[in-house]
Amino acid sequence: MSDRLTRAVEARHVLRLLEVEAYRKIHRMLHQYKNETQVILVGEETQENDELKAAIEKLNLVAHCSATGLDYVHKASELETIFVLSKFEGDVFHKLHKAEVRIVGPPLVMHCANRNEKIPVHGRPLYCTAMKGVIACLTGFSRTCRKEDLNHMVDLIHHMGGSLRKDISAKVTHLVSNCTDGEKYRFAVSFGTPIMSSEWIYKTWAERDAAEIVKATDEQMMQHRVPPFYKCCLCFYGFSEEEKKHMEELTIENGGIFASLGDEDVTHLVVDEQQINDLPTDIVLPHYVIRGEWFWGSIQMEACADETLYEYRKNGISVPGVLFTPDSTMCGSKSRKRKRLKENIAQLMSEGELDSPMFKRRSSDGRLSMSPNSFLDASNTPDKSDILADCSDNRDKSRVISTKISPRSQVVMELLQTEKNYVAILHTILNVFKSEIEKPNQYNGPILAAQDTKLIFGNIPPIYKVHCAIKDKLIDIIDNWRDDCSVGDIFITHADELNKAYPPFVNFFDQTKETIAKCDKTNSRFHAFLKVCQSKPECGRQSLTELLIRPVQRLPSVSLLLNDILKKTSKDNPDYGKLEKAINVLKEVMTYINEDRRKTEQQVVMFDVINEIDNCPVTLLSSHRSFIIKIDVIQLSDDPPGRGTPLALFLFSDTLEVCKRRTKYMNSVKSPALHKTPQKPYKHLYMLQLATIKRVLNCMESEDCKNSFGFIRRNQTDSEGKLFSFMVDSDDTPRKEFITSLAKKIAHTICLADHESLVASIEGKDLQISTNDLGRGTLSRAAKIGKRVSRAFSFNKTPNRLKRAVSTVSHAFSPNSKSQNTLLGSPNGRMLDRRLGSCVDLTDYISMSSYSSTTTLYEQSDTVSLAAFPVAEDMD
Repeated sequence: MSDRLTRAVEARHVLRLLEVEAYRKIHRMLHQYKNETQVILVGEETQENDELKAAIEKLNLVAHCSATGLDYVHKASELETIFVLSKFEGDVFHKLHKAEVRIVGPPLVMHCANRNEKIPVHGRPLYCTAMKGVIACLTGFSRTCRKEDLNHMVDLIHHMGGSLRKDISAKVTHLVSNCTDGEKYRFAVSFGTPIMSSEWIYKTWAERDAAEIVKATDEQMMQHRVPPFYKCCLCFYGFSEEEKKHMEELTIENGGIFASLGDEDVTHLVVDEQQINDLPTDIVLPHYVIRGEWFWGSIQMEACADETLYEYRKNGISVPGVLFTPDSTMCGSKSRKRKRLKENIAQLMSEGELDSPMFKRRSSDGRLSMSPNSFLDASNTPDKSDILADCSDNRDKSRVISTKISPRSQVVMELLQTEKNYVAILHTILNVFKSEIEKPNQYNGPILAAQDTKLIFGNIPPIYKVHCAIKDKLIDIIDNWRDDCSVGDIFITHADELNKAYPPFVNFFDQTKETIAKCDKTNSRFHAFLKVCQSKPECGRQSLTELLIRPVQRLPSVSLLLNDILKKTSKDNPDYGKLEKAINVLKEVMTYINEDRRKTEQQVVMFDVINEIDNCPVTLLSSHRSFIIKIDVIQLSDDPPGRGTPLALFLFSDTLEVCKRRTKYMNSVKSPALHKTPQKPYKHLYMLQLATIKRVLNCMESEDCKNSFGFIRRNQTDSEGKLFSFMVDSDDTPRKEFITSLAKKIAHTICLADHESLVASIEGKDLQISTNDLGRGTLSRAAKIGKRVSRAFSFNKTPNRLKRAVSTVSHAFSPNSKSQNTLLGSPNGRMLDRRLGSCVDLTDYISMSSYSSTTTLYEQSDTVSLAAFPVAEDMD
């Protein structure tokens, strides 16, 4: 026993010595590599590369030059040697490679020098690291490529730092394929592994010498994927000519070709299963006879979908091409026919029921009815079988059948059925569309951007949640039906939830439709996804936009049904008053939704208006301010920016924004503005508070004054006034509509009940408002004339006659003015043939009704003079 123990101790001691010796040997090798590693520059191209030499110096390595490098091979076993070659081909390369020495390319040395890293030790020649981290697998090449070409692709992957696997697994990062079928291809599609073409390898190798290392995983390189219909010849059967042409164009875009029915080159016959019941029997059908859903599904995931999942079925039976060939159908043996019959029976048994569990009605031929209104029609009334199907198991069904259904209960059941249909639609939107789009780890990434998905579907879940609760309560009422059951309580209880759930959806419904249309037009994967979903029974062949309009229609539909229930309910029923309250609650909800939508639209318009105005004041955007109306005008006064200047007046709820319009005249060929950066259509001049406008002037039509209006502004600092006059330059907004809107908003701002008291009809000549020189309607002519017109409305040069006229207008319209009774002294409210102190008679155009006792807010000075026009910015 002691001898055995002694031998064990000695053996352990020997092993310890061996370990120490091995450690010392490894240490010496590392020390030798650190201090004595040499680099051999093979060939003239590497020896003349200054960047390569600088990189070697940066790595503190000793460089030697050699024509072939073969003279250093014998020393490579004694001293760590790295051979640098610019070409990984030819006799020199193959001889060195056969000698099993370390071979690298210049890009690898320079890359390591830039990152202060040691040159990596690699068992194979390594030119660069463009495929570092890539684990590739090849498929489909052995049938079509020569062995030399296949070996060349393998070598290129190794030369760029990648590795290869014979069998595909979850560790494989890229599948390089020359086909669109096979187990490896299906595995890659299932696991989301990128499927690349051989061009991916060659393009990456072509960029091996780029200054910035191009990675094989860069976006520009990942574009070399295998297209969905690579080496496929498609034929479309049963589609309309327009849709067929569209699908043929998409086939070319996705790497395939198309041919006519019966062509021997056709590999896939794509059938519209909704239109075609029988396939032609006089031709040999291709190997794949598939539904149109396969085509759109392949485009959606940018890979060829599994054809076995989309086989065309006739009355639920799979229809492979061989069944319809004349030879097999006419000349088949009895045993083959019996075998085929057994297979078909087994297939039918495995499929289970063909009817959808959600919708119970079958068409006459035993298939699902695919009419768009078959299960999405909100007006369908359930029959007794449907009611029994929804009842609880412990209910006495025989008693239900024998019980006569009252008119009130019939309408309640109709409400329940429409609610179930509506909830099913919302469920379809969330589970067929939203969940599929948001599904993680999709092949080729998400179908839509996150912000687009949120805009389209983000407001549906709250609506779905509240209507699921309403549906459950209605089912409970039907299961435990009594004539005094309260239906109104359900909607009264959920009024607040409806009030919160619907406005966000309704407010942004227009943006939702625009987003769907934009993505459908620009995103081919989303377009294909919508086509796939539309063909599913749950959607009833309706588009996403058509399904999304249902929430907009639902509350009015419920309101009508509640009215019908109310008509069938006696007044002594406890539910009668609750139904009335529920109807009123729904009306309040719909009113709130409409008002909230109007406010939201106004805020959106506010942003649009502000984005079109150059140098727009930041104070214009406010939560309490809303846009009302806009009108294009031409300035009639000589004050800056000048008579004849094209302006735009933006009326807001409490402010009037005055902007200069940049018209074609301002950007004509002779104008230098053409060569500047594109400008916004409007430029800010000044902003007026509506509370400072004292009177709105409606100029009567005459030869000298056409389509004109104005207003008098009160200066809050010195109580002086200023006349603004304009000529309407567009038919989009009538003058009368703008004047009325302006007066109403002024009255609302100053808390005046009668807005008509702010409007005065006058003749233009009384205030020297004239449109004679602008009558031709040519803006350029108006602008030229405006420069020559005297400044009749300037503060220093205004005629006394005009001053007195403006003063009289402001003074006469003041409720506290002593001259009011004088002006209105005649029985008919006019004072004809009498001249005022200002030599202007305005009383002919003033109505008795325009003066109200509420105008006492206008307690201003009796004397109003013209104030200096605000200095405006010069135009570009």
